[in-house]
Amino acid sequence: MKVLLLILALLISSMLLAQQDDTVFLKREVADRPYPFYHAVFIDTGIKFKTELTSFNFNHFDSATYFDQLTNLRPLKNSKTSIKNNFPRKWIALYKLKGKYYLYRPSDLGNLFRFELTDSTTIDFSMEGPEPSRINKVSFPSPTQAIITRTNYWEGKQVSIKIVDQAKGIAVFTFSPTKYNKHGYKILMVDGAKAHLFPIVVNYCQTDKQPEFEFDKIDFKSLTK
Repeated sequence: MKVLLLILALLISSMLLAQQDDTVFLKREVADRPYPFYHAVFIDTGIKFKTELTSFNFNHFDSATYFDQLTNLRPLKNSKTSIKNNFPRKWIALYKLKGKYYLYRPSDLGNLFRFELTDSTTIDFSMEGPEPSRINKVSFPSPTQAIITRTNYWEGKQVSIKIVDQAKGIAVFTFSPTKYNKHGYKILMVDGAKAHLFPIVVNYCQTDKQPEFEFDKIDFKSLTK
């Protein structure tokens, strides 16, 4: 069993290393109980995982979730919302580690947070799938800031987007309190069109879901001052 496990680990390691000669591993572990598995957290600059992270396409489950919730969001009469043509529409969560920014491919893809703006809705891609909100109003206090008021079942009434690095497409998203989170929260995001500028931390295990990798805490105050 241990010999087979070793062969398995070497094969997987070779496959990962083949993606890039200078792959940096942040964590690696091999176990043979209760069954053989290989777990690695590594930094990737290839196209495979980046394509997966930057895709906003719906699968069958996503479509069912989205349209089921959308039917409960009645459009406002005489509502006129306008998203500027040059304002990014698709956003992906961004993380920081030792002073550098990374995308993150989680062990559980339900933990991959993305955000999309359409002409009439916002879409939060979360553990529950793509969840729509009706846009009630959009304002642009500056060319790099948008404030969106919206309606959804989780009662998250507002999201503010402040672009803090236009060249790299980095922005701070501030979400208002909801019925599940009474304090609101902030997330660092990157314009999907500029996601290729950043490497990816990949949390890889073919057989099991693993604890998610812990990144450094982001100082949002310094980013938005």
